[in-house]
Formats: sequence, C-alpha cells, structure tokens
Amino acid sequence: MGFWDKFFKKKSEEIEKIDIPESWDFYICSIEDRPASYYLNLALRQVAPIADKNKILWIEVKLNQPTEDGMSSPEEYDGLIELEDRLIPQVEQALHAIYVGRLTHNGLREFYFYVNENQYSESNIQKIIQQEENYQINFGAKVDPEWSIYCDSIYPNAFAMQSIANIHILESLEQYGDVLTVKRPVEHWCYFKTSEDRDHFLQKIQERGFEIVEQSKNDENENPYSIQIGRIDSVDLPSINQVTWELLELCIENNGEYDGWETPVIRN
Repeated sequence: MGFWDKFFKKKSEEIEKIDIPESWDFYICSIEDRPASYYLNLALRQVAPIADKNKILWIEVKLNQPTEDGMSSPEEYDGLIELEDRLIPQVEQALHAIYVGRLTHNGLREFYFYVNENQYSESNIQKIIQQEENYQINFGAKVDPEWSIYCDSIYPNAFAMQSIANIHILESLEQYGDVLTVKRPVEHWCYFKTSEDRDHFLQKIQERGFEIVEQSKNDENENPYSIQIGRIDSVDLPSINQVTWELLELCIENNGEYDGWETPVIRN
C-alpha cells in the first residue's frame, strides 16, 4: 500500500467513526386519515445533516397480517422483530448506513437509512432483501444532503413531541400505581414574550375552565412572562393529549411556549 493509499484510507476511517447519538422513541400520528406509528432516533436531529450521508434509502416491507387499520398485528410481532434484527445490521454494514427509524402505516413497514451516495449499491440491497422469502420487499432512494426528509417529514412536530413527553410522564405515574382515568388537579406552565400575549392567552384558557395558580416575570428568560394554570382533568393518554395539544396551540397562537404539566399520584 502506497503513501496516498494510507492517507485516503485513514480519511475514510475517520468519516466512518462519526459519533452517532441515540435517543429512540415512538410516536403516533395520522397520515392521509389513517393511523401511523414512527419509531425514530430523535437524537440525530442534534447532528443532522451529516455531510457524508447525503442520500436517504427506504426499504418497504409489506405486512403479512396487518390490522384492519393497516397497523402491525400481535400475530406478526415476532416475525417483524426477527426481520428487523436481520435487515438493519446487514444494510448498515453493506452500505455503511445510518439507520434513522421506521414507519408503520397502511399495511407497510418502512425502514429509513442515510448513506453516502458513492457507497449506495442497489445490488447489495437486492442481495439482502432476496434472503427474506417470507416478505414482499421493495426499496427506493433519493439524494437528500440536507436531511430534509428526516427533519421535515418524519421527525415529530411540536404536537407529536408533546405526546411523547406525555407518554413518559404517564409511564412514571403508572410505576407508582396511578389510576390515570381518575380526575385530579393538573397544573401547566406557559411562557410568553409580552404581557399582552399572556393576557390574551389567559382570556382564552379561562373560557375553558382553567384557573390561574401563579404569574411571574423573569427578565433573564427569552419568554419572561410566565403563568402556572390548573384544572381538574383525567390524565390517560387520549385525555392529556387533548388538553396539552389545546394549550400548546394557544401558546403558539400567542407567541408563547408550553412547558409541560404535573399532577399528584392518584392510586384509587
């Protein structure tokens, strides 16, 4: 191996040693009026786009036993997990790919990867998917140097991110034996740029039965005008999603920020 071969090999190895952050989570949404579920590495948003991975690859698996609404069924769970455990490592290794997540929707499960355009090989993908005789599998790819598909299409919007946060709180409550459907005091925090924005928000939420717990101002914050509000509500996922999405939307309409909620544990 000559000097220049050693040099370029070293550069290639440095590119492959990109430190990929990981924070995997589920979120539910609707696509074309049908339910959909994403399982996504949210932490990649911190480093996207990765210049060396400028092409997105999607591998589309047709579900064998989808539910009536097009989602995966319990009967097919084990088979899909086994497929995933085989498929993802092979694609990552063959194409030096970064796996970013998957979508389940309309009778399909799609796996998303980012690859270097120069390392993309249809023949390598064909070899991998041809091994899966129990599933009908297609694939496609598109140059996406800005990672716009990840950032703008499959990454959760503010409402989906709030749902993810809600799920984490509910999981914590359930660990303490909380009965989520029991109504109880729920308090929320919101922040605004101006007192006028906060006052307009207050008018809207008081019409919805919320009470003011506390108001304050901190000039060191980007949104200095804060308010803590409360109402009696259930906190099962459909209920708390509805409440927090409404508050989030009102905050956005009034140049504000919704900063979450808390509630006491109710065991009976």
